[in-house]
Amino acid sequence: MKRFSTLAILLFVTAAAVAQNAPSSADAPLGARDVVDIKVLQDSNLNTKTTIGDDGKLTMPLLGKVDVSGMTATQAEQHIKSLLESKYMTKADVVLQVLEYGNKPISVIGAVVHPGTIGASGNITLLQAITQAGGLAGGYGRSLYVLRTASNGLTERIDIDIEDLMVNGNPDLNLPLSPNDVINVPVDTPLTIYVLGEVMHPGTVQFRRSQTPTLLQALAGAGGPTDRASKKVVIKRMLNGKEQTIPVDYKRILSGGRTDEVLMDNDTLYVSESFF
Repeated sequence: MKRFSTLAILLFVTAAAVAQNAPSSADAPLGARDVVDIKVLQDSNLNTKTTIGDDGKLTMPLLGKVDVSGMTATQAEQHIKSLLESKYMTKADVVLQVLEYGNKPISVIGAVVHPGTIGASGNITLLQAITQAGGLAGGYGRSLYVLRTASNGLTERIDIDIEDLMVNGNPDLNLPLSPNDVINVPVDTPLTIYVLGEVMHPGTVQFRRSQTPTLLQALAGAGGPTDRASKKVVIKRMLNGKEQTIPVDYKRILSGGRTDEVLMDNDTLYVSESFF
């Protein structure tokens, strides 16, 4: 429990630090097919909702076509303000809000119900993006990753603990997203252990690969040893085409005499019968 708490704290600190330094939606340049809402506080007749054309221009009353390509929302506000004040108004307070970044969608990939792209609005969060993608699908792992382009042009990755976000509802991990962000929910492939011999339910026990299964967990998954079981468990493992045999005293693990044995995919455990 202590180890998990420390990991959660580290994830929180990392995510919070990156989120503080990450570019906001207001810093993203406008582009073709972006849907914007423009308000001029002094004259509601100039208010308009419009889509930026492929030529980088938007259309609004009085001004007609206005070239805003490459500008951020803040820069476009100042540009429209200067055009209005130079020709038509003494004072113009302009507010431009991006309703949808049509040319910079957010991508959600991996273990979600509907992987693909979603329109990026100015204030969409990580949980909202996952919801728009239909929610998490079966087989997701322990963590998801938010990939985004940093100010230096390099891709940076923010690791998010899914349980802390979805179950604990940690608001600090519900990051505000930016245009072109990619949310990757890796699929956690199953790992199979075969448990045979003197256990209550011989057969296969499955884990998620991210769980790092151990010998005691596999025995518990098989219902535990029977009354006739010996204290020795033999692990059969294929490694580089060769079979390895690993004897383990599981009662020493229970008593704290040795650490639990970490298992690998397709390991076979055999619990022999005690003759004493």
